[in-house]
Amino acid sequence: MVKLWNYFRGYVIIKIEGLSLEKFINMAIARDIYLWDIKRLNYTTLEAKVGIGGFKALRKLVRRAGCRMYISEKNGYPFWFSKVKKRKMLVLGAFFSLILLLVLSTFIFRIDVMGNENISTEEILTTLGESGLTIGANRYFINLRDLENSLLIHIHELAWVGIEIKGIHAKIEVVEKTLPPPRIDKNTPCDVIAKKNGVIEKVIARNGDALVQKGDIVAEGDLLITGIVEREGMETPLYIHAYGEVYAKTYYEGNKSMKLLKVKKEKTGEKVMRRGVKIGALELALNGETNPYEVYVLEKSSKKPFQWRGKGLPVEIITEEIYEAIEVEEKVDITDAKNLLHEALIEEILEEIPKELEILNSNTEFTIKNNILYGNVIIEVLEDIATQKKL
Repeated sequence: MVKLWNYFRGYVIIKIEGLSLEKFINMAIARDIYLWDIKRLNYTTLEAKVGIGGFKALRKLVRRAGCRMYISEKNGYPFWFSKVKKRKMLVLGAFFSLILLLVLSTFIFRIDVMGNENISTEEILTTLGESGLTIGANRYFINLRDLENSLLIHIHELAWVGIEIKGIHAKIEVVEKTLPPPRIDKNTPCDVIAKKNGVIEKVIARNGDALVQKGDIVAEGDLLITGIVEREGMETPLYIHAYGEVYAKTYYEGNKSMKLLKVKKEKTGEKVMRRGVKIGALELALNGETNPYEVYVLEKSSKKPFQWRGKGLPVEIITEEIYEAIEVEEKVDITDAKNLLHEALIEEILEEIPKELEILNSNTEFTIKNNILYGNVIIEVLEDIATQKKL
């Protein structure tokens, strides 16, 4: 608030040169002249900030203290306004540009679809377009809940839809249904085959003849229970609808790697600051600071000044602090690295394994090569690998 107040009333950065700098500051304090951000540049020079009114009062004190004073920089609203007054057409153009940007920011110019694998993006966009969500649509005339329901009604393969609009960007996230394998009519002759590789643990042939037993190794597509029944004395084989359960040990595997030498950036203390304004998708720089460092750490923050109860104009004040840094190599503890890698692998594999399956065993192996830790995890489960195939 103090900075904002100083900006609106205007202030100058001054430099005072002389041998009686302390006397000058004491005289200013005695006359209630407020100086701030006082820095001593050298033995005979100091720098400070002072308001416009205070600067006028200081001119008399400078002579009495035997010092010299001059302005190195002018800041604040009064100085900015005096410049702008001379360029009325520029102000008018900026005003109408801002209005145009605010109007344009209410329209959607980008639509992204995420989460779809089997359903084409074009089909989803076409369905959304029929419901009113297209490039160029006004966000304030769109009901997101109606759009989500419409998409679920028209595309039956979708289990969930979430639509979010931020500025000019619409993000559509979908989750597809996991459809069960197509069922074969019980009157249709079929075999039972393996849907994946495994080691047979148990066979329950409810109809048909089992061709495998415990301990057999099978590959995807191998015949497990045949629907062609042949017996002694039968002139022709009997074609039946084979079905049953075939439990096998199956394996889920995951591989990951991690560097044991990490490059860490440490700040040296030097930094530059950049400020800018973001209006919708447009970013404007307020100062021309460039990045002078080869190795640096960037810290970015933003504030939305015109907000009330989470709503307001799409304007952000962006501040970037660029710190000079040096790169330092740091060795990672091998035990910690193995634990982290193991946890990540287990978490990744468990997402693939259906929750109803029984986990029988797991095996973890680590190898180190060229300062890189490689991890391999294999989890053994008991799974029904039977699926039907028409004869």
